[in-house]
Amino acid sequence: MVDGPSVLISRHLGVRDASGRLEDELAGRLAASGFGVLVTPHLYHLPHGSDVWSQIAEIEGALAVAGWLSPRPIECLIREYADRETDFAVDLCEAHDVQAAAAAILDALGPCEGSGEVREVEAEVTGRWYPVLDRTRCTSCQHCLQFCLFGVYASDAGRVVAVNPDNCKDGCPACARVCPEGAIIFPLSDEPAIAGAPGTVMEPDAAARRMYYVRTGRPCRVCGEVAEAGEMTERAGGPTCEECGRVLEQAEAPARASAVHQDIDELIDALDDLAGSARE
Repeated sequence: MVDGPSVLISRHLGVRDASGRLEDELAGRLAASGFGVLVTPHLYHLPHGSDVWSQIAEIEGALAVAGWLSPRPIECLIREYADRETDFAVDLCEAHDVQAAAAAILDALGPCEGSGEVREVEAEVTGRWYPVLDRTRCTSCQHCLQFCLFGVYASDAGRVVAVNPDNCKDGCPACARVCPEGAIIFPLSDEPAIAGAPGTVMEPDAAARRMYYVRTGRPCRVCGEVAEAGEMTERAGGPTCEECGRVLEQAEAPARASAVHQDIDELIDALDDLAGSARE
């Protein structure tokens, strides 16, 4: 590769028709602008033991990536399997045309002097479905490890790793739904939050939050208590912690109610002030 910033173009999986022409034209434009361009197979479908990841890791300087995924999963894949950070990522699915994609990369990396080059590396890839971990959010709570029925996850020195990613059942995003930190991404999901779309993070529902606290034995971030399975039953009309679902003791209930009443009182006072202003 040439000196200076580099761009990685992750090819679309499948027949290279319109997508292939876009990739090739983008690579040519960027090389003409002085960038070193590395063209690879689709990063998500690339085997984790592939030598291509080592070649990506060896790229020096700033790195932008253009591929057929949202920026967040692109960044997570590069971080997890090439052990390096990405300075900018662009989703070619969302790019209006080659010019827009090239302009976004140029704006992110700045001008590049000299002549660039395009280098393509080949590797056999097939369609895959597996979880991508966002290390900026993952706390290694191991809830996914306990929850998964297919042996996808394992603990390595206290760090959760997808050691058997291809054991994942095609189309199953269940672990992403129960992750308390929204740290698990399935880039090919039709649900934006699970796919890691910009501005979205998957949040577990009430049942998933309760399951997390029972299985991990961690104290609730709201009530501070450790919930047990027998305490997770909703009582008609009885107060429960909104986060972990633990049935609150009678001594706890008034404090929660008083906070609600205080909010209501403050709202009524504010409305009275507005009404008074309108009459004056």
